[in-house]
Amino acid sequence: MQIQHILITGGTGFIGSRLALKCKEMGHQVTVYGQTNTEAEERNRYEIEKHGITVINGSVLDKGIIENTVQGVDVVYHLAAAQHEANISDQIFHDVNVTGTENVLQACMAAGVKRYIHGSTIGVYGNMDGIIDEHTPCNPDNIYGRTKLAGEEKVLAHREALDVVIIRIPETYGPGDRRLLKLFKAINKKMFFMIGPGDNIHHLIYIDDLIEGFLQAASKDLESGTLLVLAGKEPVTTNTMVECIAKELHLALPRFRAPLALFMLAAVVLEKTLRPLGIQPPLHRRRMDFFKKSFSFSTDKARRLLDFDPQHTFAQGVAATAKWYQDEGYLGDSGSSGGHETAMKKFNRADTTAKMEPFDSFWEAPSDVQKGYSSFAQFYRVNYFEFLPRNRETKTLVISCGPGYFVNLLRQEGYTDVLGIDSDPDKVQYAEKRGLNCRVAQAFEFLKETEEKYDLIIAEQEVNHLTKEEILVFLELCREKLQPQGMLMLHSLNGANPITGSEALAQNFDHYNTFTEYSVKQMLLYTGFKNITVFPLKLYVFYKNPFNYVGLTLDWLLTWMFRISFLFYGKKNRFFTKKIAAVCRK
Repeated sequence: MQIQHILITGGTGFIGSRLALKCKEMGHQVTVYGQTNTEAEERNRYEIEKHGITVINGSVLDKGIIENTVQGVDVVYHLAAAQHEANISDQIFHDVNVTGTENVLQACMAAGVKRYIHGSTIGVYGNMDGIIDEHTPCNPDNIYGRTKLAGEEKVLAHREALDVVIIRIPETYGPGDRRLLKLFKAINKKMFFMIGPGDNIHHLIYIDDLIEGFLQAASKDLESGTLLVLAGKEPVTTNTMVECIAKELHLALPRFRAPLALFMLAAVVLEKTLRPLGIQPPLHRRRMDFFKKSFSFSTDKARRLLDFDPQHTFAQGVAATAKWYQDEGYLGDSGSSGGHETAMKKFNRADTTAKMEPFDSFWEAPSDVQKGYSSFAQFYRVNYFEFLPRNRETKTLVISCGPGYFVNLLRQEGYTDVLGIDSDPDKVQYAEKRGLNCRVAQAFEFLKETEEKYDLIIAEQEVNHLTKEEILVFLELCREKLQPQGMLMLHSLNGANPITGSEALAQNFDHYNTFTEYSVKQMLLYTGFKNITVFPLKLYVFYKNPFNYVGLTLDWLLTWMFRISFLFYGKKNRFFTKKIAAVCRK
């Protein structure tokens, strides 16, 4: 095998990142050109960089960067595209999928690239019946399909000057995919129901089979301008898909089916209402394609020219995909006794009173661990960031870091000296997979033994998981490990909330107290801290979600009702959020 220099645009995406890893495994020199606009892309970038692959951050609209990147490259896989976003303008689709493609083509011709492989989509066909192949007329029915077809036309226009191959890609799934994850999660949480009859056909392809097709397209002797459709081993109906996933997750599906027409109408209304506001509709017509469109493909041409022979049945692919989701923490407990077993496993702890939910391990993570990296980031950003030091070199310790939510956000914001500790190895492994500086350690033991001094200590778990005596010891240890004028941040359940205050104390065996603004200041003053600021922790911080504003309105009304009621009894409480936090200095 001849070693080649391979460039993959859009290589931080699902398909591109897996292709990059495979090419690197084969011994090729690999460069990825892409962006990290999402959590998934950031994780993919970390994984491919960890394997020694060069990643260049840039857009296909950056002509100068592309021209420099393509120098010395043998094969280009062009996978960068604007796709599936319902809240971006048609112009952006055209800029990326058409103009961006032309930019890459021009750079490839100037640099003498040996072969250009263009990743297109089955979306160029629109809504077709019957078996589809390379000769089936295209009739795209949305802006994504139309701009991808226009991109193909750009490619074919240069087939005399550049060796080009076009591959139309169907729905792709497998380890690393986060699009089909929504379906897995809905089934796993027993929230899935069928919309419509479920007899429409999907012809998916497993990621390993797709990559094998890509590799063959780069190595085979093909005529410039060759167009190929790749698809998996077998087409399946929507009913078969969900039944297969449910079987792999050991769950039963509900019998309820919703009318497709009703949901299509709702999708149209939400798009027309929310898209002009720049809000991603929770339901849109492209999402309904899953229950509506049918695709079945002939891969005879690919079999003849590439010796293409997909190896994975849908059931085999689902098994591998489900395992990856579970290993990565995307699928939470679906109702087994796992929570009780975890609690019993931790009951032997001897360092603090709380045994099932100890203070030095983060217990607020959602069942979908990965989703927490974005949801908690928004929560922390709104509530905590105004109090954080502006110096990005602040030496920071995050106690009870769990999967590293706060540590990850601090890294994103440019903080360079952050350590997270958590007593649960199962949680810390998620942080380690992201390359976060987190380790397994028990809080009290670590604070007693470390010789480091910190500018900032953040306790990510609620202090009400400690008894009052343990809280005082913890605060004294933190004060001892802080630099002069060092900062401590902590939070607790708010006992002043008339609705949740008493319930929060009673509902958890390992909750030993609640606090108010006054009592938080009391304990911090008693242990020698100063410049104390107590603040409410806001829950309704997801401003792209229209229901957030309903919550904000109700929260405002309840807060003023509580304040007036407390004043009637001579109390001046200001904060009635479920939780309160404090920042103070040594």
